[in-house]
Amino acid sequence: MDFEFKVDAEIKQEFLESKPTATAKSNGFVLKLADEYEDITGKPIYNMTYAELKELIAVQFKNSSLATITKNVSILRKYIDFCIEKHLVSHMENRLAMFTRKEAREFVSKQAIEYRYISREDLRKYQNMLINEQDVAILEAVYNGIRGRTEEGATLEELINLQIDEKGSNFKNNVLELVKNNGDKRYIQVSENTMQILLDAKHQEFYISNNGEESELLKGGIRRTPINRIGNYVFRVPGTKKHELFNPILVNSRMRKIQDWIGNNYLTIHSLYVSGMISMTKDIFAQKVS
Repeated sequence: MDFEFKVDAEIKQEFLESKPTATAKSNGFVLKLADEYEDITGKPIYNMTYAELKELIAVQFKNSSLATITKNVSILRKYIDFCIEKHLVSHMENRLAMFTRKEAREFVSKQAIEYRYISREDLRKYQNMLINEQDVAILEAVYNGIRGRTEEGATLEELINLQIDEKGSNFKNNVLELVKNNGDKRYIQVSENTMQILLDAKHQEFYISNNGEESELLKGGIRRTPINRIGNYVFRVPGTKKHELFNPILVNSRMRKIQDWIGNNYLTIHSLYVSGMISMTKDIFAQKVS
């Protein structure tokens, strides 16, 4: 059975050809799922971080039993070893070698499987639980691929630099200009709903503490902190005298709070980004089939 791969196609085919027919068939299905994830993230499996590899396993595979996940990880591990032997891996490290049986048991957890992939319906459910437009917009932006490069000095650059000019033609066409810290730009078109969510965040005047829940630690129970406008920027730091843009530390702190408010510790910038890419790919595939 022939498999069509988008990433390292020749290497994957060579790997499968080294196996008996039946083994090649089962290995091919596993590599095909990994290949889809590689294509979405733009990174070959052997260069993924350990965290990214765990996301791949959680999102792409039906981890219905300990035996199933152990088998899938074993195939991926052997494929990475094959790539190392072919001198494709500059760091010469098979990060899946660290994957333990204890972690495999965690992946069998129904809750872990369900919560790691965030569907569009899940996203809306979580957003409806948040009272601040800025928090809703963080989830929306990252789910739509607004993040930036994953390297030093570029963390969340597209999110932090996001501006909306309501008088410009881009706004009328639901097009966002995404700017990297090095000055590079790209443009994406979003839905009217996404544009409205980001616009609501841009116009939010006060940030409501603790997602609107009263706190005994705060005088009066709930604090409303002004969010000062800065040009056309969507995300700004709350503070009476502050005129500052978001920063990665604040975004990550806000995400930890959002995890608590909605009750899902698997909701991270990375899981949002990857889930959004997978959701978009599924939509494109569905349109081609229909």
